[in-house]
Amino acid sequence: MTDTAAAANAFAYQAQTLQGQPVAGTIDAADVEQAQRLLAGLRLRVLQIEPAKESARGRPLKAGDFAAFNLQLAHLTSAGMPVEHGLRLIAQDMRGGRLKTTINQLSAELEKGTPLEQAFENYQERFPPLYSRLIAAGVRSGDLPGVLLNLGRHMDLVQRLRAAIWRASTYPLMVLAGLVLVITFLSLVVIPQFQLMFRDFGVQLPLMTRALLSVPTWMPYVLLAAAIILIALIIAVQMIRMSKSAAAVTDALVLPMPLIGPVLKWNLVARWCDALKLGILAGMDLPRSIELAGDVVGSPALRRDGDEISGAIQAGKPIDAVEHTRLLPATVVAAMAMSSQNHDLPAAMTMLADMYQQQSDARLTLIPGLLAPLLIIVVAVVIGFVIAGLFLPFITLLHAITG
Repeated sequence: MTDTAAAANAFAYQAQTLQGQPVAGTIDAADVEQAQRLLAGLRLRVLQIEPAKESARGRPLKAGDFAAFNLQLAHLTSAGMPVEHGLRLIAQDMRGGRLKTTINQLSAELEKGTPLEQAFENYQERFPPLYSRLIAAGVRSGDLPGVLLNLGRHMDLVQRLRAAIWRASTYPLMVLAGLVLVITFLSLVVIPQFQLMFRDFGVQLPLMTRALLSVPTWMPYVLLAAAIILIALIIAVQMIRMSKSAAAVTDALVLPMPLIGPVLKWNLVARWCDALKLGILAGMDLPRSIELAGDVVGSPALRRDGDEISGAIQAGKPIDAVEHTRLLPATVVAAMAMSSQNHDLPAAMTMLADMYQQQSDARLTLIPGLLAPLLIIVVAVVIGFVIAGLFLPFITLLHAITG
C-alpha cells in the first residue's frame, strides 16, 4: 500500500461482488466515506462497514491452514489460472474464519492493481516470514507454482520436527504426571491413615518411615513451588517467542543441551540447506539465497556462517576458503563449493537437507529409549521407598514383641 494508506485507519467490511458472491475483509482509508468509495472502485456493493479491531489484523494464520492454502494456490497457478481468480476459488471452498477473510482481502488487493508480492507483503503478519519475498522471486523467475510447492515441502520439514518432538515427549510426560498423581494421593489419603496406626505402636519408627510420614507436611509446598515454576517457565517461553531474541536464546541455551540440542542443531542445518535450495530454484543468486536461508531459519549462528560464505563469494574467494563456521558442518561448505562449480547446487542441497534431517530424526528416536529406563528406575525407587517405609514399622514391632 501507499504511505497514505499505511497511515490510514482499517475498516472491516462485508460486501458482495457483481455476481452476488459474499466478500469480507478490511481496507485502509482515512474515514468510512473514503473506504466506501474505495470498495465501490473495486466493484463491490457494501453491506456493512465499521472500524476494524486492532488485534484482528495482526493474527497469523495457523500452520495447517497456511499449508493447505499454499498447496491449493500452487496447483491452481500451475494450471495457468490467474492468481486473483484462484484466490477467489479457494475462498469459496471455505466456510469462514481468518483464512477466508485474508484470501478475500488479497484477491481484492490484486483486483485493484496491487502487484502480487506487494499484496502479500501488506498482510505479511499473517503469513510465515519472507513469504512475500519468495512470491516475488517466483514471479521474477516465472515459476511461481514451483516456488510454492518447494515452500510447502520446506514447511513440512518444520512441522515434522515439532510433531516428532511431541511424540517423543508424550510418554515421559505421561509417566511423570502419573507418578505425581500417585505420590499426591498417597500423601493426602494413605499416609495419614498409617500415621494414626503407627502412633499406637509405642516403638521408635525407622528413619525411612519417619521420612515417609513427613511427606504430607511438605508435599503441598513442593506442589505449589512446582506449579509456580511451571507457570513462570510458560510465561518466559511465551515472552521469548514473542521477542526478537527467541532464536538467539535457542542458540545459546537449547543447542548445548545433551539430548535435544543435537536434534535441533541438525534440523536447523537441514532447514538451512533446504531454504538455500528454495532460493536458488526461485531464481536468486547464491549470496541472496544464502541471505534468504539465514532469514528463514532465523538462527543467528547460521546467519553469521552464511555471511562469511557470502563475504568469501563477493571477495572472489572460493567457498571452501571459509574454514571456521559456528554451526554449519564443513561437509556443507565443501559440498557447496563443489556443486556450485558443477552447476548442481540445488540437488546437493536437497541431498544434504535429507541427510541432516535423517540425523535429526535418528537422534530424536533415541530420546524415548534413554528416558524410558530412567523413568522405570525412578518409579521403582519411589514404589520401593513407599513400601519399605510403610512395612518397616511392622517388622520393628514384631522384633519388639518377640524380643
